[in-house]
Amino acid sequence: MSAHAHGPIQMTVESAGIAVVQDLGRPGHGDKGIPANGASDRWSAQMANTLVGNAPGTPLLEATGSALTLRFNADTLVSVTGASTRPEVAGRPAPTWEPFVVEADSALAVPAPDQGWRVYVAVSGGVEGERVLGSVSPDPMLGVGRRLVGGDRIALRSCVCGFSHPHSVHPLFRLGAGRPSYRSTAVVDVTPGPELQEFDEDQLRGPWTVSAQSDQIGLRAQGPTPVRSTRTEILSRGVPVGAVEVPPDGGLLVLLYGRLVTAGYPVPYVASTVALDVLGQVRPGDHLVLRRTEVPTAVDALLARRRELAGVAQRAAAALRASGLGHLVMDGHLSR
Repeated sequence: MSAHAHGPIQMTVESAGIAVVQDLGRPGHGDKGIPANGASDRWSAQMANTLVGNAPGTPLLEATGSALTLRFNADTLVSVTGASTRPEVAGRPAPTWEPFVVEADSALAVPAPDQGWRVYVAVSGGVEGERVLGSVSPDPMLGVGRRLVGGDRIALRSCVCGFSHPHSVHPLFRLGAGRPSYRSTAVVDVTPGPELQEFDEDQLRGPWTVSAQSDQIGLRAQGPTPVRSTRTEILSRGVPVGAVEVPPDGGLLVLLYGRLVTAGYPVPYVASTVALDVLGQVRPGDHLVLRRTEVPTAVDALLARRRELAGVAQRAAAALRASGLGHLVMDGHLSR
């Protein structure tokens, strides 16, 4: 950790609604019954980290449907991505989807989003958090992670101490990260699941209404119960993240990153990896429309996103090095 003349480098949480220290979760432990968890909108989380020179899975903050105010005790490179919001530093507008500097003793205020649902705040070098099985991602079953509250102090790993820019009150970089748009009706790409032939696809398409009962385990969508052509019982079995289940009490249930690893409802569709990021940004009351796609098309969309992230990483690294901040580019950064 870089030293600061006045003590440890840290940020203080002045106010927080629903905010946690988050990363990309702990995949690979399904055989022990442990879900992956992690950021609900992985694209936004990875982009936030990439913009400030971090590896994509570096711990950052995730705020859900609520405002967040942070105060930094050292000059810090920050990025804000995810849902549409209008952050301010010391009362002046700050950019989103671009890196910017928060000066020492200044506050970053991130209002509750007006579109979308989850905001990600990354700082250069990442933030400290308790790791269990290699991840800081909250998991109630493992007893790890909690909501942030006012007064929390979070240690930072690096700063831009001593960095001076004549126009630091303006955005320093224009890296061209793509900004998703969020609408009240989200189109969700889904690939065929094992029980698709047992349903009329017109009944599955929607629109469905996102329920306030949705959480990290699964997104509940309200609507009529699709009619299944068979009554055959489905035994409990392994199910993937993104499985679209049809429960008997109506509506749909889309399993998210906190899902249990087994279930016993019919699965007509599986949401694509890109669609999971879309689902991470829908808010209660929004609508979903399911759009069937084939696996090769879904893979192409994911690969295109990875190429975009890699391109932003190259531009971010070049900009940081040209500004004398090359030391902020972590070993795991996608530019390396």
